[in-house]
Amino acid sequence: MAIDGVLLNRIITKMNAAVPVKINRITQPSNHEFILHCFAGKKMNLFISTHPVFSRVQWTQEKPTANMEQTHLQTLMRKHLDGGIITKIEQYGFDRVIEFHVEHRDDMGVIRPYRLIVELLGKYANVIIVNDENLIIDAQKRISPFENSQRAIVSGGEYDYPPQFDKKSFLQLASYNPDEALRNQFNGISPLLEKEITHRLQTESPEHIVEALQTSDDLFIYDNEFHIIELTHLNKTAVVKPIMEGLDAFYHDIQERDRVKSHTGDLLKLIRRELKRSRQKLPKLYDDLEKAQDSDHLREYGDLLYAFASHTGNGQSSITLKDFSGNDVTIELDPRYGGKDNARMYFKRYQKAKTSLKYLEEQIDRTEERIRYFDALQTQAEQASVEDAQEINDELLDQGIVHQRKLKRKSNQKKKKKPSYITIQYDDETTIYIGKNNIQNDYISFKLARKEDTWFHAAYDFGAHVLIKTPELDEAKIRLCAHFAAYYSKSRLGSSIEVHYTQARNIKKIPGGNLGLVSVATHKSIFIDPDEDLVLSYVNK
Repeated sequence: MAIDGVLLNRIITKMNAAVPVKINRITQPSNHEFILHCFAGKKMNLFISTHPVFSRVQWTQEKPTANMEQTHLQTLMRKHLDGGIITKIEQYGFDRVIEFHVEHRDDMGVIRPYRLIVELLGKYANVIIVNDENLIIDAQKRISPFENSQRAIVSGGEYDYPPQFDKKSFLQLASYNPDEALRNQFNGISPLLEKEITHRLQTESPEHIVEALQTSDDLFIYDNEFHIIELTHLNKTAVVKPIMEGLDAFYHDIQERDRVKSHTGDLLKLIRRELKRSRQKLPKLYDDLEKAQDSDHLREYGDLLYAFASHTGNGQSSITLKDFSGNDVTIELDPRYGGKDNARMYFKRYQKAKTSLKYLEEQIDRTEERIRYFDALQTQAEQASVEDAQEINDELLDQGIVHQRKLKRKSNQKKKKKPSYITIQYDDETTIYIGKNNIQNDYISFKLARKEDTWFHAAYDFGAHVLIKTPELDEAKIRLCAHFAAYYSKSRLGSSIEVHYTQARNIKKIPGGNLGLVSVATHKSIFIDPDEDLVLSYVNK
């Protein structure tokens, strides 16, 4: 849900309690997210989102990975704001416009004031850097005078605030007109807050409601909504948390899914395109194989034409002859040639068909393997975190399956020494490792694993390699690892999923096979209904 001006006012009040703070570093986790890594006696992260649906500013405990290539705006933010001091945070009226006042020392040692202006205006949300002369240095979204003659946002142009409607401050709620919608009378009131205030006005005074909105330190969180006062009109029980902590809790899963979508969008598109291409290619290969296998009649036609060469001549388009069984056979001819030349052409077609058999069989094997490979990648990408998606991206580039022009490796990102697999410390002596893509699976199975460790994998399916290192493997540990293997597989939504497990000594790489592909010499099986709550209770610890 969108944050309204009243809620934003309280957020800014809480944020101002921490200033002044120094900006140590600026990162950009996604296209519409910025993090200013600050310090004021302790590390603090200022989170800015210009997402069209859930834009906001806040202090956050979240530490999303910055996998974006550096944008031009981020470069300018670093130039003019990095190392600066946030001295004040202001809101423009009760509108969703926030100004961060920053003092920055330039290369000459001169302190220069800047404003980082964040406009949380839905699909028009924007981040704008403004200098001390009120001139725009740059913006996340530039708007030319041709797009908006009333309010252009261009480098070097003067900054103008978004137009405000003729409304009163919500602090004047006592003067409300009961015959008119509250959000048409007062700034900063969303439809959700309007419903709650209207509901409360039946039993509470306007002054009491305003006081509650101005003094609340908590966020009341419901299924899909939240605010800084209890939403009594919903008649539901809220989860109550401090404001900043509550924002983190509400948006954590939403923004993680959005980050993943941002990073995997092109990746999934490419994987699905390659998968579709291979699936369309396979029936054609089988059709060609069937034709090549059914080519003996071509040799027979050649033999007949040689045997009856005297019966054929130039200009004939077909001839009917008795085959070696005494049956009539009509053979098509090229009228430009005589019988022997047509016979040679049929022999040539026969030899070509037989020669293509081996090639077609190899192509079918490769195409079927490619389908399995991209089907597995699709499952992995659909379940991927941002880090997982980057590793899949790197895998496709490293193996030459796609070219650099289709997928870009982050130029400023060094390749990690080890993949970002999941590690679970079950107890002091037991550790469980879970791979969510081919790079992680290969590392876990052939770098981390020792012969005596136990390896798990969903049977006959694409999914995680799970490895447990423990001095004693009891039933509880077997079942837990089976839950992990089943949950992180293509069949995660199914029931009674078969999971194979065996000692790591029994798994081998398949020579020439794709990354993460193994053969298993011997195994045991367990059937499990994957429990998402159980899995996430360990993974999210």
